Amino acid sequence: MRLAVRDITAILQVHCHVAGSQFDRAIMPQPEFLLATRIVFCTDAHGGTQMHAAWRTFRTFAEFQSLDVQLRRTFPRRMELLAPPPPHVRRTWLHRHRQATFLAKRCAELNLYLEQLLVHPHLRLTKFLDPQAPLLLRCFCNFDAGFSSADVTQVANPHKRCVLYLNSRNGFIGRNGILETANDDESTRQFESSFRRRATTASWHSTKEDELQANLMDDKSRHVATCIKYECTCRMCPFQAAYTSLLQLLRVRGFQQLYAPPEGANSALYCVLYRLQQLNDLDKRLFDAFTEFPPPSGGTIEAQVAMQNEAIHRQLATTVELLRQTVANYGLLHVDTLSRHFHMSIVDLKKRLHEFQSRDEMRVGAVELVILTTMLDLSITLITNDHEETEQQIMPLEGFRSIRNGGRVAMTFGYILPTLVCLNGYYLLAEPVAYQDQKESSVVTKRQQSRMWLGIDEMDRCFMAEIELTVATRAETFSPVFDLSMADSLNSAILSAVWDDCSHNPNTFHLFERQARQFGKGRTTAHGFMQYLEVAFGFEGATYLVDFLLHVLPEKDLCKKLLHVRWMRVHRQLAKRVSP
Repeated sequence: MRLAVRDITAILQVHCHVAGSQFDRAIMPQPEFLLATRIVFCTDAHGGTQMHAAWRTFRTFAEFQSLDVQLRRTFPRRMELLAPPPPHVRRTWLHRHRQATFLAKRCAELNLYLEQLLVHPHLRLTKFLDPQAPLLLRCFCNFDAGFSSADVTQVANPHKRCVLYLNSRNGFIGRNGILETANDDESTRQFESSFRRRATTASWHSTKEDELQANLMDDKSRHVATCIKYECTCRMCPFQAAYTSLLQLLRVRGFQQLYAPPEGANSALYCVLYRLQQLNDLDKRLFDAFTEFPPPSGGTIEAQVAMQNEAIHRQLATTVELLRQTVANYGLLHVDTLSRHFHMSIVDLKKRLHEFQSRDEMRVGAVELVILTTMLDLSITLITNDHEETEQQIMPLEGFRSIRNGGRVAMTFGYILPTLVCLNGYYLLAEPVAYQDQKESSVVTKRQQSRMWLGIDEMDRCFMAEIELTVATRAETFSPVFDLSMADSLNSAILSAVWDDCSHNPNTFHLFERQARQFGKGRTTAHGFMQYLEVAFGFEGATYLVDFLLHVLPEKDLCKKLLHVRWMRVHRQLAKRVSP
């Protein structure tokens, strides 16, 4: 099977090594070394199935030296600690440069050099699909021509069989076990061992670079002037220096800092809650949390301010998690309309919102900030510390109902772009310099108080009403379109996720298969299937699986019933959480 480079959607693994050498004095002025390249990748046509391709090309030692010179010119600081390839001295008197022992030693030296290059994550040489990554290794291993002529094969996958097509054309065939395969290819075994060895030392740095690049690309969708240079100082700027420059930028624009959230947190959610809490203190949950921390007394003024800020942070932290779940659920409730606005597929938007809902995610990206402003009817002026000092207005989307009463609230945020020190970026709340004097003399009437922020409980009540109205409306207009190719890829992804969550227990995994099959045949109700998922995977895991099972089930009636039960469970959870 042959594929083109444009068919690749993601490259999972890249391995380059010198597999041998050749030298013929009659036609060759110098020896040539055989460079073997192997990649594992994914394509749209094959869904979640991993594909394998390998090819070879010959390179002289002078070409290896040329690669090293270009790398040192492109990455002067990164390559200082890397030794160049040893000099290739010809020993013509004894003709030792033609002997197999000498060439084998030279192959080992070049392999060691390549291994040192690939283990360095900051060079990003294996990011062949990244248009901003250097093309040195891609051209050196002849990636474009080699891949086009290489024979592509499938990597053995234990979850290859499609068991969630509950009404498939070929019928259902049960699985008796998990397929195990063995490969006797020596190059494959060498690749696996070397890849595991490199992963133990470079996985963290590589993940950090990839996460920074993804966050910068997300900010670029806001038309922010992000830097594309890998060795630019703005990417490695200390947080305190970036924070000081942002305060200076706000001061030039006529703003001052009002509230700075703690580092490493969902800073945008902290800023929103702090600003809304200033409007009204009627939120019972926030008030109860605040009373646990008495006002600071004694000590210096700096210590008292620090204790007061810590109390505010801990007070808001009790509600940030609830607000993050509400933002994710609000986006999932209107995912069909939001996907058309953001020009994203429904599946990709669901994945992003579920990642935002998880406790490990600490970033509020461009999509999440727009959903937040739409959900709470906010108008945010965002001032960014990019190279052009961009200022933009983020407004709520048209056609959506807000779950906050009281009219639109204007806010001003300062934003620090992601760096290697602060991967998620950082928001802080600002206010005009002249606003402080006006705030001290302003008097809020009772009528204005009744229209202001009433707290997280009131937001939950409005969201419950929004779920009831949206589910009732969707029951009449819901008409999902079954896509066979998308269902195939999602089926493999769901099975892999369930297999990992089951801790590789075949009994638990087969129980999930049996319950899914019973639901597809109509022997189990949607309510019973949802209850099983909650018991087996928890409430969040059950909603995660249901959101993607809707794209796997071909029956529209089953999708409607499962979708209705899914949102009624969220409605019930909110009813338990809201204070009486």
